[in-house]
Amino acid sequence: MATIRDVAKAAGASTATVSHVLNGSRFVKPEMRERVEKAISDLNYRPHEVARSLRRSRTGTIGVMISDISNPFFAELVLGVEDVIHRDAGRYNFILCNTEENFEREKMYLDVLWRKRVDGLILAPAGGNVEPIRRLVAEGLPVICVDRRLQGVETDTIVVDNRLAGRVLAQHLISVGRRRIVALRARLSADSIDERIDGYQEALLAAGLTVRAGDVAVSDSNVDAAAASVERLLLRRSPPDAIFCTNNFMTLGAMRAIAELGLRCPEDIAVAGVDDFPWTAGFRPRLTVVAQPAREMGREAAKLLLDRILKRREISEPLHIVMPTELHVRESSGATLRRAAHAERANARKD
Repeated sequence: MATIRDVAKAAGASTATVSHVLNGSRFVKPEMRERVEKAISDLNYRPHEVARSLRRSRTGTIGVMISDISNPFFAELVLGVEDVIHRDAGRYNFILCNTEENFEREKMYLDVLWRKRVDGLILAPAGGNVEPIRRLVAEGLPVICVDRRLQGVETDTIVVDNRLAGRVLAQHLISVGRRRIVALRARLSADSIDERIDGYQEALLAAGLTVRAGDVAVSDSNVDAAAASVERLLLRRSPPDAIFCTNNFMTLGAMRAIAELGLRCPEDIAVAGVDDFPWTAGFRPRLTVVAQPAREMGREAAKLLLDRILKRREISEPLHIVMPTELHVRESSGATLRRAAHAERANARKD
């Protein structure tokens, strides 16, 4: 294997000059840089990453820990992280860990990443590991929490206003004439889900609607469990006329249950949920959702983490960034059905 001395000899340069070209740490004249880069290419030189990390006191690696890789929201978030890491950070890489919403697995991955001496961590916390994360922060590891806050630990946080998202979605269902609105919440230790339910309940109470016991059904965060919960809701003696879903798996489960029971959406039952995902356009009816900027959240988390690691700007206190959501009104909530009925009545009055 070629060494840095071999490159320096072939380029007619010092090893220090080669190092400056490799690291971008000092200006090197264009003609000299070109000779060094040609020598690197001709010799197929690869820097020894372990030795480099020891010299720099950095490994050039960050950890990205998400709670469910099968969830399109987190897949988009990771793509956002990757956009920044590979575009802006040069030789930075990341290790992706999937906790499957399991705090024991999260604890194990926290230990693995610490032993690998990652330079920072982007984390969607599964809950239950406040003390291990607090110790990492106390040791000086930059940690960015995404999607969820971590109570009891001072970290940078990037979230959306989940209470507002829940309220806006429920208000939309009320505005199109739905009155028996039940909620399907994912069984997760996540303040984001709690806040969406809070917003839903606030909207119902503000509209003078009763929030009854049993109107919030709890399901494991997967499509099968969500579909089973919705079937039970729809087979009640007095079934709901709308379902508020706290994440995309709940929405998919609701749509499956409605189809399997031979009901029509939105004529028999309206559906609206939090989280958009790429294949919503393939649904009939198309889904009404509050969309989160998942990819942009990943980008912002990665940029902030690199700022912390590389000290590219002075940041003292932990930052709490709240990103906007957007209501996408489509057919599943019954909005177009209601508009069509209004138009039909208006035409009848003209006649």
